[in-house]
Amino acid sequence: MIGFDGFKRITGTKLHVAVDGTGLPVSIVMSPADIHNSTKFAGVMESISDFANDSMMEQMVSAYADRGYDSKPIHNYVKSRNVIPCIPFRKNSRTADDAGKDSYNRTEFVVERFFAWLKNGFHRTRIRCERNAGNYPGSVSIASFLKCCRVLR
Repeated sequence: MIGFDGFKRITGTKLHVAVDGTGLPVSIVMSPADIHNSTKFAGVMESISDFANDSMMEQMVSAYADRGYDSKPIHNYVKSRNVIPCIPFRKNSRTADDAGKDSYNRTEFVVERFFAWLKNGFHRTRIRCERNAGNYPGSVSIASFLKCCRVLR
């Protein structure tokens, strides 16, 4: 995590989120904003297993991600977990084909809707302006809990 430095050279904090089919957050991992998204993919998948029990992990059929996660290590990691990777190929990828693009386009809005809800509904999660590094993850956790309470009632 990046600490507070008076907004001079702070690179920011990036959220990596896994949601279920209804848009409820299952896993949230934070990192400095200057690293690539694909480096935290395995961490997000591992933290799902902390939340879910074995029967829920067996029910997980596919994993959706955007083009930034298109790499052979990620595809191999997902396949080793017996999960179908629904990650569209980058335009410059040598193995690009049209498999999985239609299913991705139908479901990408679920994660984007969660981020829109998180950023627009809670001012503290929109811009990190906390001096204490522990306050921002707490704000995100409280907002995620409120999202679960609203959907599940």
